[in-house]
Amino acid sequence: MNLLKTSFYTSISTAITFISGFIVVKVVAVKIGPKGIAFVGQFQNTTAILTMLATAAISTGVIKYLAEHKSDPEKRKQIINTAFLIVFFSSLIISLFVISTSGYLSEAAFKTKNFWIVYFLFGLFTMAISFNVMFSAILNGLKEIRKFTIANICSSLTGVTITVIFAYTFGLKGVLIASTATAIVVFLINIYFFNKLGIRWKPDFKSWDNRVVKMLSGFSLMAIVSGFVIPTMQILVRDRIILQFSVADAGYWQAVTKISDYYLGFITSVLGVYYMPRLSELKSKAELRHEIMGGYKIILPIVGAIAFLIWLFKDLIIHILFTPEFLPMKPLFTYQLLGDFFKIGSWLLGYLMIAKAMTRAYIATEIIFAATYVALSYYFMDQYGIIGATYSFCINYLLYWILMWVLMKNKLKS
Repeated sequence: MNLLKTSFYTSISTAITFISGFIVVKVVAVKIGPKGIAFVGQFQNTTAILTMLATAAISTGVIKYLAEHKSDPEKRKQIINTAFLIVFFSSLIISLFVISTSGYLSEAAFKTKNFWIVYFLFGLFTMAISFNVMFSAILNGLKEIRKFTIANICSSLTGVTITVIFAYTFGLKGVLIASTATAIVVFLINIYFFNKLGIRWKPDFKSWDNRVVKMLSGFSLMAIVSGFVIPTMQILVRDRIILQFSVADAGYWQAVTKISDYYLGFITSVLGVYYMPRLSELKSKAELRHEIMGGYKIILPIVGAIAFLIWLFKDLIIHILFTPEFLPMKPLFTYQLLGDFFKIGSWLLGYLMIAKAMTRAYIATEIIFAATYVALSYYFMDQYGIIGATYSFCINYLLYWILMWVLMKNKLKS
């Protein structure tokens, strides 16, 4: 399946995810306001870290090696069985941890233990949440793009329905609990799809394969670093905004980053669904260069056009997606959107680093640029206020893109 076909299927899924996500944001904005947006961001960042640990961060490795061994059914079976066992044990440990520390997690994220129940329920169903991640990785690695797309659409529609109902019934706690409730329904949908594919898994400790564990461990280390540093740096920046300015200001910053997350969702979905398996398959520099340049010719102009349209109609977007209470976020758009353009430019090369298992280089660049983002954010916010967070985002990804080009040019040169 080529880039355009993958983009077609992915765009359908992403369009529905896009609309669903904005409905959720609108409901939270109307029902709870900027504070709600900030709290949802805190919860999503902390649970992203916990989910990453619960899956042992092997999903990227599963995608790569299933794609790489597409002509070897026995090897694929070994990878799938071992991956499920890894996730079974990891999610069990994280589940027990979250359940036993739900009050402390609430205090750390929200500065109150009143939200302990949202972490308790997350911990209770961590295994279902983790298996959903693995189901998606397996469908992606097997290149079952149609089934992957349908599963994502079902997940988005289920999520928006549950979130809207829970928001109006239980308020902020309902919004936070909704993601866990959605995961339970999606888990059942995923089981249906896997039965259709003839994949039925139950714990079988004899299927543990140390060679597969070693194969996945390099990707696990890369994903753990990425999965930890990105949410952590967002938490650090958001906490600084709350302490230095206000929870409402943190809500404005979260709102503009949420817009970026949703419209870039299409691009990152294509990169994950098409580029990871594709770059893993390719061996020659000429083929790699052709794929990367194809991405730049197709994807970057799309990102630039969408970013410009969002900037042009930002007033309308704020009124449609949020409420007039969010108008102070207008100045944050310019450098956030420019940073998005630099971000995708750098990621097109960054995915090559992941696909070729350049573990040490990937980990070093992730940690360094996470640290520089936080440091620049603190500095620019001290100098210019909350808009300084978008200055740092833009500058950081420009520097990251430059470094990616320097590091990866030898992989692409004839």
